[in-house]
Amino acid sequence: MSAAFVVVSCKEMYIQEPEDGVTVISPVREKAVKAEISAGKTVKEEKAVGSGCLMSVPQRVINTHVLPGVEYNQVDLMGYEKLDLPTGDRLLIINWGCESYHLTFRFETSRFGTDTSRVRQWYSILTQLLYVIEPAIESPVKIQQGIDEIQRYLKQDSMPVAYDVPLTLHQDSVLSGMVFEQVKVLGDTAVRLDATFTISEI
Repeated sequence: MSAAFVVVSCKEMYIQEPEDGVTVISPVREKAVKAEISAGKTVKEEKAVGSGCLMSVPQRVINTHVLPGVEYNQVDLMGYEKLDLPTGDRLLIINWGCESYHLTFRFETSRFGTDTSRVRQWYSILTQLLYVIEPAIESPVKIQQGIDEIQRYLKQDSMPVAYDVPLTLHQDSVLSGMVFEQVKVLGDTAVRLDATFTISEI
């Protein structure tokens, strides 16, 4: 019988994690409630009139009332949103795709070390970072579904936990999924985490 994986928390691994909800997470979520973020945005709403693309014109996905200070730039059919998070990390969101809708969340952080071989740890860190920004994201992508699927993946014992494993998320008449790429070392203390959510019509 295979032994079940034990999901180790960041505190148990003695690495720095965001403060509790009082200082970081709760303020972001309280702003989200006040801004009345709509959770009902669908893939259909992202289609441009008269276009064959699922997303012909990139739409901003960060609610700046919840997370202010966003720099937005559009190049052709790709949108870029950049900001510094209240945790001290940096985030770049890349909005791209045609037949499929893609959102890549690129985090840069210096708070967790640079040992990229600790794959399970980095999945756990990714869920923390996604949880911080989730209330501010206005997109067909369901961040919470991604967080939940990562937690299920970490608890399974049928395969080793690895980077670049497609995790499937289903919602209504579309097929969605996410992939967490190999963590990249940027310097003595900095690393980059890339997670891409994809939505395709079935």
